[in-house]
Amino acid sequence: MALWIGPDGASRPVRLKGGWDLLPFRRSGLGHSRSDLARGYSAAVWAYRCIKLRADAVAGVPLLLLGSDGVPIEGHPLIRLLRDVNPRTMNLGDLLRATEAAYNIWGVSYWLVERMGTTPRAIYWLNPQTVEPVVDAQRGITAYRQMVGGRTRMLDPADVIAFRNFNPLDDLGGLSPLGVVLNEVNAEISAAEYVAAFFANDTRPAGLLTTDQPLVDSELERVQTWWQRLFGGPKNRWKTGIVGSGLRWQPVSQAHTDLALVELRAEDRRAICAAFGVPPGLAGAWESVTYATAREQKASFYEDTMLPQMEYLAEVLNWSLVARYPDLVARGARLAWDVDSITALRESATDRVNRLRSLFEAGIITRNEVRAELGLPLAPVDGYTYQLVEEDSGMAVKSDWIEELNRWERFAVRRVKEGRHLRPFRSDVLPDRLREGVQEALADVVSVEDVRGLFNAVRDFIDDHPDALNADLAGVGEG
Repeated sequence: MALWIGPDGASRPVRLKGGWDLLPFRRSGLGHSRSDLARGYSAAVWAYRCIKLRADAVAGVPLLLLGSDGVPIEGHPLIRLLRDVNPRTMNLGDLLRATEAAYNIWGVSYWLVERMGTTPRAIYWLNPQTVEPVVDAQRGITAYRQMVGGRTRMLDPADVIAFRNFNPLDDLGGLSPLGVVLNEVNAEISAAEYVAAFFANDTRPAGLLTTDQPLVDSELERVQTWWQRLFGGPKNRWKTGIVGSGLRWQPVSQAHTDLALVELRAEDRRAICAAFGVPPGLAGAWESVTYATAREQKASFYEDTMLPQMEYLAEVLNWSLVARYPDLVARGARLAWDVDSITALRESATDRVNRLRSLFEAGIITRNEVRAELGLPLAPVDGYTYQLVEEDSGMAVKSDWIEELNRWERFAVRRVKEGRHLRPFRSDVLPDRLREGVQEALADVVSVEDVRGLFNAVRDFIDDHPDALNADLAGVGEG
């Protein structure tokens, strides 16, 4: 149906016969119900991306069972349970992804522990849309009610592990991070629909055909149908039309360029990223990312967002899952994440060399401590006083070393650019320990910038420490 507005301002509906079906611009109007939050996750690109990043981050870090001495415990039934949490639906990675995603969509996530006697034998993820706590004013949560497909079952609270985001308005529920930015999510969905409708309408704003002449209903329908058939939709773009009968086109909506959609959508996206603790560059704002800032944003994402969250998850599991194994309680065992395996938090080869050099120059660590951290054999004598070779001889050796390092750098840069493995570099000029130290450090480089940074650090060290040329301590310069 279309709306006809007459010269007197009166309006009446007009039935259209054919024409392009234009997707209307509307607000999706998602509310805070559990089903609405699920639809918001499914429809909002940036919310989906942020939640997916968090879920993948949790699932990508190994979960370890540690004794009181910090040594991993292998072969325990709990380890086997977590390796294959249930035989029907998921492994540990699936379980952790679902847990973190649900936590961010609904503010709460549930596990059901299936027992044989008192021993857990399987773990199942429960969809928060199907679960609600049964609460007693005196005793708190007395059960969990799950409703699926018209069937209801009551679950013992002792068999349910709940992960909740603190909610000041609900002591027993969780605050949905997605719900916190629901206005921005609605705006993002509506803006996407508006853009889709705008291009479906051949990038023309909505408008009216006006005339001062009286028209009967049949004439109105004929003109409206003709207009839609001739100009509606992307297939009819750039067509030229001739309008008679005193008809004039009058836009009634703002031009696409006047709405500042880019700025408004960018602000909504920043708010969505902030709510989930995800740097915008990781979520998709590539225009604000460089190589250096991308690495910083990844590290910030783990340090500021994921490590505190994973620590919380581990605390819940230690309290509600590890406690089910008396032998583990007696040993002081605990579940913990293998944080050292997170690539984004590892020190690059360049950063490590610069850090050790700064500590050495400040007198905080000794030369052999530097060598020990780099995995190099210790020098015969540690300390800061070394017998130097004659100056002229030392300068010549230094020049040879620098020239050989420059040649090695060019070789390494070329292979990194070509995506090839850095094979061992042969040199009759560099001392074995210097060459081996640099070769070991090169195993950690991933980019041309890392290569250049490493060789710059080695050359700076040689310049700043002429005692590295001592023949008795050949190779100490690599530290």
